[in-house]
Order: sequence, then C-alpha cells, then structure tokens
Amino acid sequence: MATPAPERKENEATPEQHQPPVPIHGRFDKYRSSFWAAALAIVGLRYAPRPFLRQSWEPGKNTAFPLKHAYSAFAGSVMEGVTLIFARETWKDMRTIYAEALAWEFDKKPEEVNFWDFRNSRNTMVQQTLDNYFHRNARRAGVNLAFFTPYLLGPLFRRMNLPRESAWHPDKWHPETGADFGLSANAAYLFSDVISRKMSPFEALQTAIDRKINHADSFSDKMTAHDLLDIYERHAADGKIGSFLGERDTPDWEHAMTVFSRMADLMNQTYRNVPPHEHADFSIAKFIYLVGNNLIRPDNIEQTTAYIEVANRYDIPALKQVVKAVEDGAGLAQAVQPYPVALPLAAEAEAPQKKFTATIKPRNASMADHAKRQKLESEPQLHLPA
Repeated sequence: MATPAPERKENEATPEQHQPPVPIHGRFDKYRSSFWAAALAIVGLRYAPRPFLRQSWEPGKNTAFPLKHAYSAFAGSVMEGVTLIFARETWKDMRTIYAEALAWEFDKKPEEVNFWDFRNSRNTMVQQTLDNYFHRNARRAGVNLAFFTPYLLGPLFRRMNLPRESAWHPDKWHPETGADFGLSANAAYLFSDVISRKMSPFEALQTAIDRKINHADSFSDKMTAHDLLDIYERHAADGKIGSFLGERDTPDWEHAMTVFSRMADLMNQTYRNVPPHEHADFSIAKFIYLVGNNLIRPDNIEQTTAYIEVANRYDIPALKQVVKAVEDGAGLAQAVQPYPVALPLAAEAEAPQKKFTATIKPRNASMADHAKRQKLESEPQLHLPA
C-alpha cells in the first residue's frame, strides 16, 4: 500500500517552489565611485601647458630631460591632485559620520576624536572603512605614478648602458611617454572598477545620509528598513558580523524586518522626517555603534530589540552597561531592569487576539446608545504612564 503524501499547511511553499538565484554575468558598472567623475572631468586639463611645451619637443633641440617630460609630469600632478582632494574630502566625511560613535567608544567628546581613535577602534564598520580608505587611495596614487615613468625609470635605464640608438634609451623617449603610460594605467583601473567594483558600507552611508537626512536633491525621502538593511548587509558581506540573508525563507525574516523598520521609524522621528509620536533619539551614529559593535544579532532578535530601545531612550552609556551585564552572565531581563523599556516585538507577540464577538452589539441596545459607543470608540484615547 502506498504511503500517503504528507499534508501541507495552507499557503505552505513546496520544495520545488524554492528556486535558486538566477546568475547574471553581463551587468557591468554596478557602482562607480564619484572619484571617477572628478578624475575624468579634469584629465583634459593636461592640455593647458601643451602649446608652451611643444616647442621644446622639436627634433634637434637639446632640451634637458626634466623639461622634455614636463608635460607628463604636469598631467600626473593634476591626477594626483584629484586623488589628494578626494582623499581629504572623504576623510572629512569619515570624521563627521563616525566621530560620535568613536566618542562613545573611547569616552571622549566627538570633537576630540582623532586619527588614532580610528586606528584603535574595535568598531568593525570603522575598521572596514579605514582599510578601504588606505587601500583605494594608495591604489589611485600608485596608478598615477605611471605619469612619472620617465623620471622613475630613466635613471635605471641609463645605468644599463644601452646604445643611444636604442629605442629603449631614455633620450629616445617621446615627451608624451609618461602621459601615455598614465592614461593607460587609469583606463585599466577604471575598467577594473566597472567590472568588479561594489558599493562599500561607507558609500551607502554617505548616500543614505545625504538623501534621507540632509535631503540633498531629495526633499521628501525618508529612511526605510531596506536602506538600513542594505548598509548592514554590505558590511556583513565582509564576514565580520552575521547576515540576515540566510533567514529570508523563514519566519524569522519578518522579525528581522521588524527590527530594521523600528530603527528606520525612530530615525525618521529623530531627524523630523515624520512628526514625532514618541520619545525618539536614534541617530545614524547610534545605528553605526550598534552595527559596528555586533549588537544587531540575527541569532537573537529579542536582545537586539532591547539594545535598540535602550540606545534610543537612555543613550549609549546606558547601553554599554546593559551589554556588559549580559556579557558578564546576567539575563537580558535582569540587565535591562535599571533601564525599563517597552519591547515592540514582545508586546506584539503577547497582545491578546481581539475576538469578533467583542464587536457584536446586544440586540436590545438602543440606536442612541449604539451611536454613543461608536463615537467613544472612534475618539483617540490619552494613555498616561503609570
């Protein structure tokens, strides 16, 4: 006798409905840094001194080697200048965005935060941003050194005692050799960014802050759960914190989205994107502190929710005490006892189900009483704290 197929719950997905991702290989240029907008806009400036230097390139003129390749040096200086300006402005944004989170970490004022606080921070978002800052700016500066090839390799080739008739002899190098190498190196670098570059968590932070908090060119945008989850997951991709993506096909995914929705709602109230309807003091710096110190946990939604509420109502110094108590072995309820908070997830789970029969009016009720009850039920109620 055949074994009967197991019964499926209503709306339950069957195994064949869980389809694998669809690989996409031809979608290039997923993200391009604004550095390239500045670099490509200014690279044409290299032509400015060309008319004045070209006369020194004429055959037969015994132009000194440094002057002969001054055009390439000028082009390289322009590109290195763009790199320097971009690095300086990025550092300003790093200080602005991370100063408060670092101040909480090191118990100092935000204006006192310095480079060594960035270096010594245990905040994984700060660490990742600083690593990217050094790596990418060093790469850009290194690529632009190609403009200075005649100055860097010329002495080496002279020591090789090559015949003066050899095309490899420095005296035979064209005055635009350095510029050619520099532009080629930048083209290769740009192509590698087009193929493989992804937006970093810090760049996602910059965009979200500018659009959803500063409202630059986007006056009605509000922070959403998806914005915060996107920043979180870009950081989680580095492997230093847990990811929520593994919960997408489980009921825990709804709880995870509730957590990010709660943070987005508090943030929108804090920055007056919406009218405040409760105590809201949840800045982007608090989000960074929670994420970077691994206090938003996919494996412990209840604890995560408690940390968010304590940070919002009592600030980060209080949260640090709660976290220390939990790390020392105290239960969550005991740790938050000095800082009572309402946990939205817990309240939602414990709220009694309203039965349909509660809305049924007695048959012998008068029309006037019925209308009076409806009016009272529709008016907003004032709930005072106990």
